[in-house]
Amino acid sequence: MGYYSSLINRKFKDVVGSRYEDVLKEYREFLLTEEDVVKEVKTVLMPLDIFVSGISEDLYKLFRLYDAEVTLVYITDKDVVSIVSEILGEDAGGEYIRKKEDYGHRLLEKVSSELEMNEVRSKTKLFSGHKWDDIENLSEKYDMVAISKSYGGGRGDDNEISPVAQRLVQQMSTLTVLY
Repeated sequence: MGYYSSLINRKFKDVVGSRYEDVLKEYREFLLTEEDVVKEVKTVLMPLDIFVSGISEDLYKLFRLYDAEVTLVYITDKDVVSIVSEILGEDAGGEYIRKKEDYGHRLLEKVSSELEMNEVRSKTKLFSGHKWDDIENLSEKYDMVAISKSYGGGRGDDNEISPVAQRLVQQMSTLTVLY
């Protein structure tokens, strides 16, 4: 019996008699247990790319509230690299990878320093892969995923959700924050 249940039992012990126990038994599946009320979040996955423009102060507050360590991830899309290499040649593909990785390092450093200024611990990862599948697979190792609504490709309107972000939010079983 959790803290909340024992508190309710003491509060209403003599008020409704056995009626409370009957209701508790009948509706047990609808009542939240203590474990369900507050989910512990210690690790957060935060994918970044060229379309992610900024992080709100509220998101920093959320990370501080949980005292979570944020893992920033920048993924260079393998499919785009292969298309560039195929059409423009291997040299152009190599140059494209180099430029994307340089941009990724700068973005990761920028966001990481912003997190540190907001007293949030962070670490960074950069690799080539598939944005959808890799984030979905990585998310299983984290308590929460924070995804920008423009992750994976902006549509031009600041209020619309990108197809990649929308698919990730729908497919992942991990707790997700869309910002």
